[in-house]
Amino acid sequence: PLALHRRLARVDPVSAERIHPHNIKRVIRALEVYHLTGRPMSAGLENEARGPVYNLLFIGLTMDRRQLYRRIEDRVDEMMAAGLVEEVKGLLHRGYHAGLQSMQGLGYREMVYYLRGLCSREEAVRLLKRNTRRFAKRQFTWFRREPDIQWIDVGRSGGSEKTAAEIAARAAGVFPYVSKSYLEKKLPTEGPAR
Repeated sequence: PLALHRRLARVDPVSAERIHPHNIKRVIRALEVYHLTGRPMSAGLENEARGPVYNLLFIGLTMDRRQLYRRIEDRVDEMMAAGLVEEVKGLLHRGYHAGLQSMQGLGYREMVYYLRGLCSREEAVRLLKRNTRRFAKRQFTWFRREPDIQWIDVGRSGGSEKTAAEIAARAAGVFPYVSKSYLEKKLPTEGPAR
């Protein structure tokens, strides 16, 4: 980790100063930005200080916490019924190990515990539901700090079509070039993507 941080200090001293040497993910990301763009990541921060170049609209969707938690629990049950255990078993069989970053995602970690005999299937499902609820709570906490987000309560908006119409109306207020015909298009709101 220290060698990577020293490499970052050579190409982007400003980012190296801001990123702790042991925060390996951020160090690697800053190096990736430099190698992909030829510019230090800190150069992007300078542009940020000048303000946005474009009109922006931040919309957050929210709902009653109890309703959200019920949806999370239903979604986990659907994931289990759709073969989450088999998916993780297949990944492990193909050589993906539990220490990989991609195997730390919600669902994967808990199923690895189950498949390794560290907990029962029921306990893995309980952990997945709990961890997903906690993740949703952290997301809300994070986004609530953003003063520019316009929140829409999907539980009170009257369904997905009305929510989509509300988003389109707010977008039309920020982006006047959005045509009326575009706003009137019927958008798919239910069922699988086609």
